[in-house]
Amino acid sequence: MALSSPPNWADLPEDALMVVFERLGAAELLLGASVVCRSWLRLATGEPRLWRNVDLTGGCFDPTIDMEAMARAAIDRAAGRLERFAADRFATDELLVYIGKRTNCLKSLRLLTCMDISAKGLIAVGKGNPHLEELELTACLTVRSIFKISMEAVGHAFPHLKRLRLNSRWFDIQLDEFPDNYQAVGIARSMPELRSLQLFANRLHNNALHDILDKCPHLEFLDLRHCFNIDVDAELKAKCSRLKDVRFPRDSTKDYEYETFVEAPPLDSLTFEIDPPPPCPLHGFPGSDEDSVDDHFNYLVAVWQSLALG
Repeated sequence: MALSSPPNWADLPEDALMVVFERLGAAELLLGASVVCRSWLRLATGEPRLWRNVDLTGGCFDPTIDMEAMARAAIDRAAGRLERFAADRFATDELLVYIGKRTNCLKSLRLLTCMDISAKGLIAVGKGNPHLEELELTACLTVRSIFKISMEAVGHAFPHLKRLRLNSRWFDIQLDEFPDNYQAVGIARSMPELRSLQLFANRLHNNALHDILDKCPHLEFLDLRHCFNIDVDAELKAKCSRLKDVRFPRDSTKDYEYETFVEAPPLDSLTFEIDPPPPCPLHGFPGSDEDSVDDHFNYLVAVWQSLALG
């Protein structure tokens, strides 16, 4: 019996291909489906709805590939309709500025272990996408770089933010209360619309947490696991009683999706210095070009100093 010839994948109808393509991730589309044949490439590059959700996490990172160039290609293919973007390790301020220029309907931004981002890039995204509702910054800051991202500036950039995940790893060292509370105070001052807040291994103290609970009246979910500067006393429990779900510092981490461990400074380390805060905008954007973002950076040093004194 004669063997049947293999199927001609180029002849598959577009509606069938769309069903398949919509089940693939951005990496699979860029590195796989797009290079099968010209008809597949044409469909993958010419249909923006395939690129509304660009997720380059979950093992997508490859040091042999220019991941930022790949992300820019995916953003371009979305043709201004990008709604969700996620990156692991490779995102930079330059990429965030690019996103801010290429879309105005972003709803979710998730950045994991992206150490080369700052408030500048996040604010650039916010200029074009003020209606962003979900932001995740997991392992993007170390204790040494705690001032690198002003959460108050981020909150003003995203005034409709409803879900924030600001996750770290606990670093077992004693610091002054001001740097410990720096991020939490910024959240309290600028994110009144929050419904869900995850602060895994954040260094905040009770006073800053009370400030968040007072100034975020819509908050429903709060995750404080590994926040070991928090004292879970009767007053805090009473304040948290209005929330639907609360995780306290020593609650189980079994359902936490990332690696958890406690870091300690080297035994031979006699001093521990925190990097000074970079200039960073606090309010508003007088212009719409990229230079105007840089201009805002001139006055946050004074703002930071006023926060320290206050």
